[in-house]
Amino acid sequence: MDQNLTKQQTLLNQMLQDKWNELKAEMKQDRDIVEHKLASVTRSIIQQEITIDQSLTNVKTQLNQMLTEQTVNAKRKKMKQEIQKLASKNDLARFKASSGLYLQSISSGSCKEEPSKESGKYILQSTEKDEPFLGYCEQTAFGGGWLVFQYRYDGSVDFFRKWTEYRDGFGSMDGEFWLGLEQLHRLTSARKHELLVELKDFDGNYIYARYDEFAIGSEEEQFPLAKLGAYTGTGGESLLVHKGMKFVTKDRNNDLTPNTNCAIRYKGAWWYNKCHDSNLNGLYRNSVDGKNIVWSHYKLRLGLAYTRMLIRET
Repeated sequence: MDQNLTKQQTLLNQMLQDKWNELKAEMKQDRDIVEHKLASVTRSIIQQEITIDQSLTNVKTQLNQMLTEQTVNAKRKKMKQEIQKLASKNDLARFKASSGLYLQSISSGSCKEEPSKESGKYILQSTEKDEPFLGYCEQTAFGGGWLVFQYRYDGSVDFFRKWTEYRDGFGSMDGEFWLGLEQLHRLTSARKHELLVELKDFDGNYIYARYDEFAIGSEEEQFPLAKLGAYTGTGGESLLVHKGMKFVTKDRNNDLTPNTNCAIRYKGAWWYNKCHDSNLNGLYRNSVDGKNIVWSHYKLRLGLAYTRMLIRET
């Protein structure tokens, strides 16, 4: 009987051991599964943390870019506002001195290349070797991209001036002005340009003349009207007779009339021949007189109330 009891005890112990081994195996398997899942979750959490960090970095970068762009745009806007206050070469020189800016860094090659499509004053530089200058860009009329080099509308500025004044320019871009023959020569000799002439009479009637090529020679050549292309427009052709003529002022007689200075006779300055079919730098008067601002193929010698001359590179 003791032997039977011993056998039963041994068998029970073996069963308990087997059960314990089985339980241990199941526990190990469960632990392995849990550890595997935990490792997977941990990897997922780490990956999410990396993704979140990258997203935060991207957001910070974008915010910094936005802030930088806003700062740059604000500076550009302020710069543009400051430029619009300028009206002459002297203003530009003072602006350069006070701002400490390298003007080449904020200049455009031409009105046509200027990215802003708003009419107004801009700093332009025709070639790398030329000094930047202040110019008024017309960005609406006839497709935009035009540089205004002569503007008259109220007679407030005297245009009966000397050679050096026409060479260097005069007036204010906030009013009537002449850009300057030297600047015109530099622009039109560096690149091919076309010409637009806009006119109004004292009744407000508008006409225009457009030429597909326009160039001015050098001062050594006396700033001749070197090139004048084909005409289109509504005002009639009144410039062809002046093609090839040298510029004439009251103190520099280059016209073809013997014993007479056409500039003195007609109170202006122009590419006079013998003497003129047009006199857009003449006297600002509402009367019939060759001394006035006239475009002869439009109402002959009737004085005009508005004249604007513009060039655009082609």
